[in-house]
Amino acid sequence: MNSYLKEISEIANRYEPKKKALPYLELDSMMLSQVVEVAQRVSHNDINNTHIQNWVRREYLPHPQKKKYTREQVANILLLNDLRNILSLEDASQLLRFVNLDLSDNTDDRINPAKLYRYYSEIFDLTQADWVTSLEQLPEEVNEALSGEELNPEDRDKVAATLVILNLLARANLYKQIAQEWLKNIPQPNNPQEKS
Repeated sequence: MNSYLKEISEIANRYEPKKKALPYLELDSMMLSQVVEVAQRVSHNDINNTHIQNWVRREYLPHPQKKKYTREQVANILLLNDLRNILSLEDASQLLRFVNLDLSDNTDDRINPAKLYRYYSEIFDLTQADWVTSLEQLPEEVNEALSGEELNPEDRDKVAATLVILNLLARANLYKQIAQEWLKNIPQPNNPQEKS
């Protein structure tokens, strides 16, 4: 029963803390290849140059200046990259536009995107630490659920491992549904693509 917990913990420990990206947000600017490298380091998404160039083309980000991205652009790239795991790119950009209006223009920002990413990374890293504590309680929950089942040890381990994965997916699904429902209720700023 504990073997799958060890495996899950090993997987969780492979993820770099989001705060590891913070020193890069102190730089004035970065080349595209550097941005991709940082994004890949703090996220396990398959981000590449084309993704970022597409986001610029779709006006989720301002155009780079002399092929360099500002710290604000890098912060928005990191946020979009993480959010696209659980939201559509349109929903992710809607959320960022809620706080910073036109993503292709940093002059109307309510909060500097680098600061927003800093807060996000702190919350994410704390959540990851809390998750470890929650994970330690999971075997008890699974054992309780299976208490009435008569299974041989091998089958019990496989069913327990499946229940752990289903539990993790259920939590992720619930959080996603709550976030999507909330996103539906936030006022939508004018889409920058609709400008005349």
